[in-house]
Amino acid sequence: MAFKYLIVLACIVSALAQMSSNNFDASKCGTQKRCINIPNNCQSGGNCQYQISYAPAADGKSMIIELYGRRDSPSMQYVAIGFSTDTQMGNEPVAACIVTPNGQAQLSYSFNQEGRRNVPLGPINPTDSQLLSSSVTPNSIYCKFSQSIIPTTNQALPNLQRPYNLLLARGPIQPNGQLGRHTDRQALSTMTSMAQ
Repeated sequence: MAFKYLIVLACIVSALAQMSSNNFDASKCGTQKRCINIPNNCQSGGNCQYQISYAPAADGKSMIIELYGRRDSPSMQYVAIGFSTDTQMGNEPVAACIVTPNGQAQLSYSFNQEGRRNVPLGPINPTDSQLLSSSVTPNSIYCKFSQSIIPTTNQALPNLQRPYNLLLARGPIQPNGQLGRHTDRQALSTMTSMAQ
């Protein structure tokens, strides 16, 4: 009987250790939030490259989005999600969780122009989006943020009522602080509408 309790305790400790190391709480997936894990079912083995979650905020006007990316090296300084109308990079808004020079994570928005040029959108009005929490470890980057479903002050942000192909990427930051060319990219094969 004691052996059974030890196994249960070990599973709980393992789950809490994984949750605290990257702040992404997978236990609420499917009940309080929708989750996307890459590769599929990676959370059970703790080997996720990317994790995304989204859920309506209490105000009914925003979504709470979580973005996690595994860091394979210190040069991996951002994890980003592109909101694309197709499966190719170019002509889409991007939300990124980036590692700043002081080792903290911050939220950054940009726009991928045609020709794959990434242009920062500059400061975002807190009524449209704001960082709620973040963490950086040697093995992960994580941001939790709110975003208006229909942005009012910056029309370049994604309208979360629309369906998008989610493009995930991670890579280095350029010396000017902008997103560098990604070292890894994943495109989801199905359209996702976060607010529906």
